[in-house]
Order: sequence, then C-alpha cells, then structure tokens
Amino acid sequence: MRVALIYTAVGSRRGGAEKYVGVLARALHTAMHEVHVLARDVDEGELPVGIRFHPIRPRALPGLRSLRPLQFAAAAARALAHDSFDLVIGFCPLWGADVHVALNGCRPALLDSSQNRFRRAGMRAAWRLGKWVTPRQWVYHEIERQQFSASSSVLVIAPSRRVAGEFIHWHEISEDRLAVVPLGIELPNASDVRQITRDAFRQRCNLRPDDVAVLFAARNYSLKGLEPLLHAFATTARSASQARLLVCGSHRDGCYRRLADRLGIGDRVRFLGFVDEVRECFTGVDVFAMPTFYDACSLVVLEALAAGLPVVTTRMNGASELVSDGVDGFVVDSPWQTSELSRRLDELISDAVLRRKMGDHACANAERLSIHSSVRKLLDVLEKRKGLTGTASTAADVTGWRRAA
Repeated sequence: MRVALIYTAVGSRRGGAEKYVGVLARALHTAMHEVHVLARDVDEGELPVGIRFHPIRPRALPGLRSLRPLQFAAAAARALAHDSFDLVIGFCPLWGADVHVALNGCRPALLDSSQNRFRRAGMRAAWRLGKWVTPRQWVYHEIERQQFSASSSVLVIAPSRRVAGEFIHWHEISEDRLAVVPLGIELPNASDVRQITRDAFRQRCNLRPDDVAVLFAARNYSLKGLEPLLHAFATTARSASQARLLVCGSHRDGCYRRLADRLGIGDRVRFLGFVDEVRECFTGVDVFAMPTFYDACSLVVLEALAAGLPVVTTRMNGASELVSDGVDGFVVDSPWQTSELSRRLDELISDAVLRRKMGDHACANAERLSIHSSVRKLLDVLEKRKGLTGTASTAADVTGWRRAA
C-alpha cells in the first residue's frame, strides 16, 4: 500500500504528536508498506532509508503568522494533487486526507479545557477573549469546518473514547465516520533500559539512595499541570522527607522555580530543562505524574507504563483509559483536586511494595501499548469500514476501502 502521512513536523525531540508520526511511519514501513511523509520539517535520522520525505514549506508572509495553518493546508493539498496514494492520513487541520488521526484531540474541546488552568474566573474570561480575537483560531475553525462537514467523507480516528465524544459534541461527527484507536509506542528493549544505570542518573540529579523520585515530563508545563502538581507535591513533601520531584521537557521554567520556592520545596524539586530522550529518566525515578488539563492520549504516559513506572494522571488525559486505576496507576478527576493528587502521591512515595506491584502490572501489560498493536487496530478499522468481515488487513483491502469512500 502506498500511504502518505501529513503533519507539520516530525521528530522524537519535538512534542508527542511529532514523535508519534515518526513512530507510525516506521511501523508501517516495517510492515512492508510504501510510506511517504509530507511535512514542513523532519529531524535528521528520524526516518529510515526507504521512507520518502516530501518537504511542504509554504512561503511565510511577514506579520501573518496566523495564516500559517492555512498556508500549510493549501500547500499539502497542492502536493497531493500532483501525486497518487492509496491512503492519505492527516494529523492536523487540512483538506484531502482520507483519515484524520486526532493526535491533538478536538480543538474546541482543547480550548474549553485549557482555560481551567486559571483558577480565577476573571483570568479565564480574559484568556477566552484573547483566543476569540486571535485570527489563528479563526483560521483553524474555518479549515475544520470544511474538514469535518457533513459532506466530507474523512474518517476520524480518535485516540480515546473521550476524544471521540468531543468530536460528536463539537463537530457533530456521525458514528459511521468515527472510530477509537489508542495510540501506540515503540516498546523499549531490555538493552535500552541498561544504557543508563539508575545509580548514574540519580547521582547526576543529586538523589540519595533512599530518595523516592517523581518525574514530570512535558513541553507545555502550563497545559500539562505542573502548577497543581507543585501544590500537591508541597503537601506530600511535608510528611515525606524522602520525596523528590524531577521536572523536564522545557527550559521555560522560571515561574515554576519561583513557585516551588514560595511553596517551600525549592530544594526538593530538580528542574532538568529539555532532555533529548525522556526514557533515559525512567530508569532513575520511581513514579511518573502528569495531572494534565487536556491531552488526547499522552505518549509519555504510555512510555512510563511500559518502563514499569506507576502513573498518576487525570481523566482529562485520553491515556487514562489505558491506566487501570489502583492497579498500574491512579487517575484523578481534575488537576486542581490537589488534595486527592497529593494523597495518591503520598501512597506511592511511602509504600515501596505498592510501587513495585504497580510497576510489575504495568510491565506485564506493556504489549497492549505497542505501536504494532495500534497499527493492527487502525488497519482493522479501515477494513471494517470497507464492509469486510475478516480480520487480516491487506494493502488491497485498504486500497479498496479508500476507493469506495
């Protein structure tokens, strides 16, 4: 099958969405499909030989950054018009894709949830007004209005049931144009885990042997809930002298360093900045926490589970549907339920047996998180949309589905 993947950028050193597109491209290539990636940028070494990269680089007009989504969508449509693919999978607002994989969730729902980062009603209102008058949001709205209209035949793949419900609510997508396929990750090999020893990592982070380290990793600290996590951790740290919090993913951490100092935990929090490979951190920590305000399906949560870490996240994270509450992690209803978040952290920090038991459960079920399992489900969905009854997905089957769409 000749398949095209379209996203603005691809690379494991970027965000979770950019990382996933590369992971999916490699998985489809391994499954012997002819893979083409259409993107503005692809990190060096991200794609193996055999996957073709088609640069989509629309001309940037000075002072018109808000039009970039429209320019990219138009440039991608022109590129598709000059080539022929059996299947076109898009991951961002654009036209011409047969399938839209909602890596970033449903944009109206994202905006609705993002305002909850602000505890004061006045700040939430000001933030909403700022988004309302931002031309970029109107550009996204117009593209998506056409992309998900009733006359469109695009199939929406939601990475969680929560996101599927959001598309039904905000875009009125009919159920016959919607499917749920959880995202997947490249599972770590045992040799990958040994690349960095626990002792060496902890020594670099000034962690003592008896310290219990909680890891938070994200690019967008505000959206992913670092502020409520710091408040919750401050409560936990008062009764758990061995508790430490490691924060990584961005160098824009000044306001969070000051907050940690105000909360009296400045000496208990390590800000690591951007790290090339977050999986290297998993070996040296004991718990992973991400009390996000919105996430379609956080890849780093899946990676933490696969690495054998108990996870604490929120129901606002589509990945929470892959966490068995009380078995391999805990799921909190809202990031601002800091007392509940603190209680769950305290349970894990104070009980080594519980941490080990949850970590063992996470490792035992890691195969369900694999990218190969996700690809099989994706192809199976396409096959069923074509009206087939078998379970073996072939290139001919999927090609036939597209022609019938």
